[in-house]
Amino acid sequence: MQQPTGASTAQQTVLWRCPQCGFVFSPHPKIVRCPNCSENLRKCRYCMFADTTTWECTNNRIRFNYGDEMGRFHIPEPDHVWACPENIPKLQAPTWAVALSNPLLRGLTIGAAIAVVLLIAFRFLILPIIKPEEAPESAVLSADVVLNKPQAAIGETIPLLLIIKNAERVSLKPLTVILRGELIENSEVRSQPSPTYPLQRTPKGVQLQFSELPPQQSFTTWIYLTPFEVKSRSYDVSVEVYCGGYRVVVNPPSVRVNIR
Repeated sequence: MQQPTGASTAQQTVLWRCPQCGFVFSPHPKIVRCPNCSENLRKCRYCMFADTTTWECTNNRIRFNYGDEMGRFHIPEPDHVWACPENIPKLQAPTWAVALSNPLLRGLTIGAAIAVVLLIAFRFLILPIIKPEEAPESAVLSADVVLNKPQAAIGETIPLLLIIKNAERVSLKPLTVILRGELIENSEVRSQPSPTYPLQRTPKGVQLQFSELPPQQSFTTWIYLTPFEVKSRSYDVSVEVYCGGYRVVVNPPSVRVNIR
């Protein structure tokens, strides 16, 4: 097929996308057929002047020189092709197609898509299975935290009073107290009375477990903190209490200790 003499060469460096197979290639319009599937890219329906609704050419020069008595140039069929001097294919590849044509970007895109799918699967399928269900809050259980010594020096004992009240008519067990914070992580912790089981260290915290909380009664325990290897600044200590499978309302939920 003869190469159109009037074809524009201003876009030789852009990428083009074959409408038949989707292959992205360059350059164009130096070539007439797709290098992947050999589709003829000079078909009138691929031209920017083609009206594929009425199947007419909208180029004024073509209509004037080759049109009928009404000045219209009909495209005989969808696959019509001829050595048109005004043919300018509208086959420039969109941004997403250009990105996917690059092996590196395509690999990154596929990797990112897989990562998103795995993250969604982990969040909604796996995490609910491995994460324990949060204990419900009880309206008849309460705990008060009293910090008698908000300031202390390194190595000096800090007493923390914890009063837990059970308004239930039954005994609840076990009673678990969890202290969290950077200060707890770097402090020696002991209590009076002593916990039923040995004190357990958790990430940035400790767990003390007592036997039970009698009905219509309160439980009082002193917790002593002896900080070591800490800097002189303020530290927040959060207190969590669980009893009989319920989360106890703690007031206040955290206290601030100043180490001088």
